[in-house]
Amino acid sequence: MAFNSLAFGIFFITVVTLYYLVPKKMQWVLLLLASYFFYGYASIKFLPFLLLTTLSTYFGAIKIDENHKQEKLILSDPEKEYTRDEKKEIKAREKKKRKRILLSILVLNFGILGFLKYFNFFVDNLNFLLKPMLTDKSLPHLNLLLPLGISFYTFQTMSYIIDVYWKKIEAERNIGKVALFVSFFPQMFLGPIGRFGDLAGQLFAERKCDAQQVKFGLQLIAWGFFKKIVIADRVSMVVDQVFRTHDNLSGLMVGIGVFLYAIQDYTDFSGGVDIVRGVAQTMGINMAENFKRPYFSRTIPEFWRRWHMSLGAWMKDYVFYPFALTDRVKKLSKTCKGKFGDNMGKAIPIALGNLLVFFLVGVWHGASWNYIAWGIYYGLLIGIGGMLKPVFEAMNNKLHINKSSKIFIGWQIFRTFWLTCLGCIIFRAEGAEQTWLIFKKFLMVFDLPKNVISEYWGLGVSPYEVALIPTFIVILLIVDIMQEKMVVREWLENRRPVVRYLIYLIGFLIIIGFGMYGPGFDQNQFVYMQF
Repeated sequence: MAFNSLAFGIFFITVVTLYYLVPKKMQWVLLLLASYFFYGYASIKFLPFLLLTTLSTYFGAIKIDENHKQEKLILSDPEKEYTRDEKKEIKAREKKKRKRILLSILVLNFGILGFLKYFNFFVDNLNFLLKPMLTDKSLPHLNLLLPLGISFYTFQTMSYIIDVYWKKIEAERNIGKVALFVSFFPQMFLGPIGRFGDLAGQLFAERKCDAQQVKFGLQLIAWGFFKKIVIADRVSMVVDQVFRTHDNLSGLMVGIGVFLYAIQDYTDFSGGVDIVRGVAQTMGINMAENFKRPYFSRTIPEFWRRWHMSLGAWMKDYVFYPFALTDRVKKLSKTCKGKFGDNMGKAIPIALGNLLVFFLVGVWHGASWNYIAWGIYYGLLIGIGGMLKPVFEAMNNKLHINKSSKIFIGWQIFRTFWLTCLGCIIFRAEGAEQTWLIFKKFLMVFDLPKNVISEYWGLGVSPYEVALIPTFIVILLIVDIMQEKMVVREWLENRRPVVRYLIYLIGFLIIIGFGMYGPGFDQNQFVYMQF
C-alpha cells in the first residue's frame, strides 16, 4: 500500500476519521490495529519478523530495567554496609548481566537483518573469490524474504533497548504500546527513525480533533506529493535513460542527468517523509524532521546534518560516540597529540569514527558494493576535510577571503553540491565500470553536443516535459529558499484568505494535472522503500 496509491488514500481517511470518533482511551489501540493491518497488507509473511523484533525487544528491555532496579535495591539495603570496592564489584556484576541481555537482543535482531539482507551478497562475493577452486560449482543463493522497512524498524527498536540500558528511559510495561512504537504505520517504510522518548508521549496521548493540526498535516502531505509525483517521478524518466545510454551522450547531457538524479533522490525521499510527517500530524503527532534543505549546505558535514537527519543522529549517538569513548581510541588520540600536535590528536580519531559511521551508513542502504563505496566516499571526505581544516583556514586568511560574503558562501554551496553529485554517481551507477565511465563524462561538462535540444529529446523527453521539469524545480527552489528564512505555513496563515486559498487551489491543480500517474493510479515506488 504505497503512500502514492488510491488504496492508501482510502486507508488514511478511514483511520484519521476513526481516530477522532473512537473513545480517547482507545485511540492508541486503533493506531496499533491500523499499523498491523497496513504492514500485513504489504504481505502477511512480513508480520512474523515484525513480531519477533517487537517481542524480543520488549522482554529484553524489561529484563534490563528490572536489573537496574535490582542493583539499586541491593546497594540501598539498609541492613548492609558495603565498602567502595564491594559496591564497585556489585555494579560490575550487574552491568555484566545487563550487557549480556543487550548483546543477545542486538545480535538477534541485527543478525536477522544482516542474514536476510546480505547473505546472498556474501555468497556472490565468496563465489567470486573461490571461483578458481570451485570450477563448475558455486555456492547457492537462498530464496530469502526481505520484509519492507526492516532496516528502519530494526534501528528504531534497537535505539529503544539501548536507551533503556543507558537508563535514558524506563522500559514500557505495556507490550501493545511497545508494538505501536515499533509499527506506527506512517513511518514503517520511509522513517524517520524515531526515539521512544520523543514519540511515546505523543503516540499514547488522548486527543480531540485540532483543525489547525489537521490543516498543517494536509499541507505537508500536499507538498510531499508535489515533490514525489510532480518532480521525482517526472525526472526519473530522464535519469533512467541517461544512466542507461551514457555511452552515446555528451558530457553536458550526462551532467544534466546526474544533476537531475540528485534532484530526484532528494524530492523522492524528502517528499515521502513529508507525507509521513503530514499523516502523523493530522492526528496531532509531530515526528522528527528528516530533511532541512540539504543542498544549501556549505560543507559535507553540514550536508549530513541536513540529510536523513534521523539516521545521522542514530549513528552519532549509538556508533560514533561509543566508538570515540573506547579506551583504544582515547589512547590513539593521546599518541597522535604527542606525535602530530593537538589538531591531529583530535582529528584522526574523529576521522576514523566518521569512516566507521559512513561505512555502516553504506551497508545500511543495501547489499551492494556501490553503497559501501558511497559510504566510504563520504567518510573519507569528512575525515580528510577535518584533518586539513587548519590548512584551509590558513589559506583563507592568507588570501584575505571574507567567509561571510555572499560570493564565498555561494562557492561553498556549489562546491558541496558538486561533491554530492559525485556521490550520486557512485550511489546510482551499476558497478565500478559504469561508475567510472559516468564519472569521466560528468567531468567533461563542456563536451557539448551539436544540438542540445535534439539530444535531450532523444532521451524520450517531449517539448512539454522540457518546459515542465525546470519550471517545477524552480518552484521547489523558491519554496526551499523561503523555508530557510521563515516558517512557510505561518507565512501562508498571514496571507489574506483569497490569496491563501488561491495558492492551495493552484497547488492542488498542479498535483492533479501534472502528477505522473501510472496504470491503475499507482505511481513509482518510493526509492527508499527498498532499504
